[in-house]
Amino acid sequence: MIKQIFSIAAAVFLFSCNEGDFINHTLVAEKAGSCASATGEFKMVSNTSGQRYTFDLCLDAAYNVKNYSVMRNADTIMVIFPQVKNGEETALYNLTLDIDAKPRYNFIKLGDKLIAVVAGGY
Repeated sequence: MIKQIFSIAAAVFLFSCNEGDFINHTLVAEKAGSCASATGEFKMVSNTSGQRYTFDLCLDAAYNVKNYSVMRNADTIMVIFPQVKNGEETALYNLTLDIDAKPRYNFIKLGDKLIAVVAGGY
């Protein structure tokens, strides 16, 4: 009886693990001038190692590329950038974000912009 209980508990533990779930991401940021020249363009390219998003965003002029976070909420990947505080100097940045995630996600939120992700485009 004890062996059966142990076997069931071990099976539940093993099958409840989500070892295959992950989010890998890298960000490249290039300062592109003043926020007044923002185009609002957004591009997505899918490939075998995930998606590449290119877009521009107005951030603190001294933005550090390591100062962002990526998290999952259900089927949405949320990319969070620091808020620009009143009085801080701002600059436009061209951002290239590579994301590879499992399980598949259907939406990505880049800052305040929510985008539906469709294979081959958006």
